[in-house]
Amino acid sequence: MKTAVITTAMAIALAPSANALPLVGGGGLRPNASALASYIMNNYPGVQSIGGVRRDPLPDHPSGHAIDIMIGSNMGLGDTIASDMRSNVDFGIKYVLWRVKDHFNHVHVTVF
Repeated sequence: MKTAVITTAMAIALAPSANALPLVGGGGLRPNASALASYIMNNYPGVQSIGGVRRDPLPDHPSGHAIDIMIGSNMGLGDTIASDMRSNVDFGIKYVLWRVKDHFNHVHVTVF
């Protein structure tokens, strides 16, 4: 059985957000993905919504290991979030997709 290690950053990220935004497919997110979604909600008020668990031929979203951070046309916000995700060690990030095919209006993040 695996146990999750909660860091200080993750504990802060899990605190309720004053900047509530839609989290679609939040039920079934793995602990790292859930903590990451909360972190995004608390730190990036320009985010339009976050997508989580959904049907997909690839396993990341159906398994609860991925979130899509919807930024609309705000490419600067996407750049900032993608950079933060690529350098962040608190959430067990496996990979980030941004400014590649079909990933221009959202940042995709898959976690372990």
